[in-house]
Formats: sequence, structure tokens, C-alpha cells
Amino acid sequence: MMNPDHFLVNIGIALLAALVGGAIARMLRLPVLIGYLVAGIAIGPYTPGIFASPEALQLVAHAGVALLMFAVGVHFSLEELRAVRRVALLGGGLQILGTTLLGVLLGVALGWGVYGGLFLGCALSLSSTAVMMKVLEERGELGTTHGSVMLGILVIQDFSLVAMIAILPALASLSTQGIGALAGIGYALLRAVLFIGITVLLATRAVPALMHRVAKSGSQELFLLLVVCICLLTAKAAAWAGLGLELGAFIAGIVISETDFAHEVFSQIRPLRDLFASLFFVSIGMLLNPQFILHHALAVGAVVLAILLGKSVISALAVYALGWHGRTAILVGAGLAQIGEFSFVLATVGSSLKLIPAEIANVILSAALITLLLAPFLYQGAVPLYTRLNRVPSLSHKLNRQTEAMEAPTACPVEPHVLVLGYGRVGRYVTEALLANNLAPLVVEYDAGAIKTLKAADVQTAYGDASSEVVLAQTQPTCLQLAIVALPEAAVTEMAIRTLKRLAPDLPIVARVHRGIDIPCMRQAGADAVIHAEFEAGTEMIRQSLDRLGISNEETTRYIETVRQHRYRG
Repeated sequence: MMNPDHFLVNIGIALLAALVGGAIARMLRLPVLIGYLVAGIAIGPYTPGIFASPEALQLVAHAGVALLMFAVGVHFSLEELRAVRRVALLGGGLQILGTTLLGVLLGVALGWGVYGGLFLGCALSLSSTAVMMKVLEERGELGTTHGSVMLGILVIQDFSLVAMIAILPALASLSTQGIGALAGIGYALLRAVLFIGITVLLATRAVPALMHRVAKSGSQELFLLLVVCICLLTAKAAAWAGLGLELGAFIAGIVISETDFAHEVFSQIRPLRDLFASLFFVSIGMLLNPQFILHHALAVGAVVLAILLGKSVISALAVYALGWHGRTAILVGAGLAQIGEFSFVLATVGSSLKLIPAEIANVILSAALITLLLAPFLYQGAVPLYTRLNRVPSLSHKLNRQTEAMEAPTACPVEPHVLVLGYGRVGRYVTEALLANNLAPLVVEYDAGAIKTLKAADVQTAYGDASSEVVLAQTQPTCLQLAIVALPEAAVTEMAIRTLKRLAPDLPIVARVHRGIDIPCMRQAGADAVIHAEFEAGTEMIRQSLDRLGISNEETTRYIETVRQHRYRG
């Protein structure tokens, strides 16, 4: 039994390393995830200096990833998954099959045989949901089109682990056990189906009633304990069913997300999630063995290359083949170009059951850690890559293909119209206001669902990326009365403004930004007016508050105008 003092010392070392690593990453303007992983490498048993015991952190790390996946599930919206169910099922299936085939070819080339290659391919097909959700959350892209598509495919990948854990061991013993091996597959799948069925039953009947009863007690402590118990018990039941702790916790989160308590649960669980998740990422970093990588550089390098290039291309092509925009396909491909926690599970199962040699399991582990370290940088480079490809006319036409070509008129329309880039929440409000005032908007959007909605309302649309010169040229910028840029990402907004100003220097442009630091960039790009969304919401709150406190409307207006001039100066 582990000494309690020894356990606490190791937890303290890991937390201190996470704090230092995360702080340095923030100073360097890197994702804190990178800081956690590097901190784990620094205190791991394979590097000199102070090190923590991996065994001491294992239990806490498992709890951390369970809470992380639970929080992802709580924050998850089934409505969003339904919107991308086709690309999730078909695109995820194509990606898994393509990556598995790539793994088989690579395994044979490395001398591991067909079965070793099959095991490698299955591990390569599983991306890290925990890491990508962390990256998307830090970048504020969880609700974007590419974020929703990516999450849908990640969910399909996670559920495919069930079939892999059931089928791979049976395939290894098929030649010796015959029908008995097939019976093992059936039993494993039956357990998984039984678990999901019971979970759905409890989710619709028992869990909401139990949460409502505890919430009525008015005790936040009891409510938090109930939430953590639901998470851990579901995770344990999922592990029994062969689904794994992480997937079980994610399913528990989805169950909670469909109740009336989802927002309260997320606010309660988030501090615990962040604390334990940092320990999880530190513990993952501790597994990296530089000596093994040096001695097996060829195999590790080949697998890493297959993930970064092969898997990203396969993922992007699968999404693109299903009709999604080129920009979405590239972002999803870059986001899925890593392997993570479920690949660890698969490699551990294979090694413990003697299905694969320890060398293959260690190569998978090493490649996973390297790609996790590179994941934020690779994803960050996706937009610049798309921008460069978009500058090539032949590629730009393919990336910005249109489901229905928009024929640009040869002359300016009789009625001057307004261009709206983006049909998110802000773009929708603006479009509705224009229509209400009998103005003719032209909306540019690459979400096919939004385009369908707009066409049904007889709104003129252009399908494509709002920063693409090819797409914007079709809108006849010189004929426009006004352009409104309501895009969610600052980099894309800036590119769209510069492109519009290049095509039509006299065109007035109104743009919105999420962050105050982006205001000068948009002004330099050519925007005539920049709206800071959070600031404008704050001014209305100020107006409503001062009005209820008896401050006159003239004084309130004077104060807000002074603050607004200071905010938007320059």
C-alpha cells in the first residue's frame, strides 16, 4: 500500500510542475496544454532531476480525464450532433477505415505483419477528444461549423473503440478458437449495448428526478457530490462494459446535458475538471521516454508522419467528399491529426493480452505523445495553410465550390444591396433588420444548412468562404452600398476586410470583433466602423443599471459616449 505522505508529495510535485509549465506557456502565448505536457516530461522518470512517481498520479489522472470528458459531455449539445450526424457517421467511418488501412500498410512496411499493422491502424484512427476540446475551448471555436463537425467525428471515433476492443482480441485467437472467438465478440458487443440501454433508461427516468430532489434541498455540496458520483459510477459501469472510463464519463455528461441542470452542473464541475485535467496531462507527459524514441527513431518517425500527413489528409478528404466547404475540411483534418487517450487504452489492452509486442505498444505511445505536443501548433497552422491554398485560382475554385453556382450579373443591380458576411447570431440579426426595412441583403456563408434556410426565405446567398477573393468577387463589391462583416474569427474577419478593400476601395465596411485588442487591426485593414460585441453589451447594461438608480438619461448618454470614444479611438 502506498504511503499517504509519499502520495501527497507526488501530487504536490505534479501540481507545482503544472503551475510552472502552464505559466511559462501563457507567457510565451502558447496553449497551457503544452505547458502541462512539457512539465510532465520534466518531472518524468526518464529525465534527470526531481521526478514524481507515475503510479502515484495514475489514480488521480484517471479521475482527471473522467471529469474532463464528463465536462465535455455536459457542454455538448445533442442538437449540434444531429445537425452534423451525416458527416459524423459517414465521414467518421471513412476516416477510420482509411486510417486503419494506412496503419496496415505501414505495419507491413515496418515488419510488424498484417495483424500488427491492423492494431496500429486502429490506434491511429482514434484522435484525442480531451485535447481537441481543450484547444477548441481555449480558441472559442466549440460552436463553430468546423468545431461541430470535428466533435461529431470524435464521438464516432470514441464509440468505435468498443468494436475495436471486442474484435481485435478475437481476431488474434480466431485461428485457434474458431467459433469461440466470434462468441467473445458477440458477448462484448452485447455488454456494450446493454450498458447504453440501461444508461438511456436511467437518463430519461431516474437521473432528472434524483437531481431535482437534491437541488430542492438547497445544498450545493450535496448537488456537487451527486454530480461527481453520477460521473464516476457511470464511468466505472462503462469500464465493466468494455467502453472504458473516459467514454463512460462522456456518456454521463451527455445524459446530464439533456436535463434542466446542465448549466449549473457545468459551473460546479469546471474547477474540479481543470484541476484534475492538469494532473492528467502532466501524467501523460511523464510517459515519454526519449531513449526509446532515439533507439526506434525510424518506426516512431514513420508513425508520427503517417498521423500528421496521412491521417490529416484522409480526414480532410472524407469531410470534403461529403460536400462540406474546403476550409471546414482543412480545419477538421488538422484538428484530427493526433492520437491520444483511447489510443493509450488500445495499446495497453494489446500489450497486456500479448496481442502485440511491447515495441508496437511503445511506438504507439511515443507517437501519441509527440503528436499531442504538436496538435495545438498544427491546428493553429490550418487557417494560414487554407489561405495560401486559396490564393491559387484552380485550388480556390475547388475549396470554395458552390452547391448551386451563383451567377454574377454583368451589370450592377438596380437596387443597391448590402453584403453580410457570416450568418451566425449577429449576422442573422442584421439580415432580419435589413429585410424588415425592405433592404436587399446578400449573405455569404459556407454552412450549407444556413444557406438552405436563407434560400427558403428568398434571401440572395453566396456559398463559400467569406475571406476568399474568388467568392467575394462574385458579390460585385463595387456595386454594394455597404458590407457588414459578422464573422466569429478575428483572422478571417481581417482577411475579408482587406480583400473587400482591394476589390472596392470606396466600399464602407462595418465589422464586429470579440476582443478589444482586435479593434486597431480591423481599422488598419480598412474597416470604417468596428463593433466590440462585449463592450456594446456592457454599455447597455450600464444604461439599464444607471436608469434604475435614478441617473438621468442625458448623464448616462454623456458617460457612455465618453467611454465609447475612448474605447474606439484611433
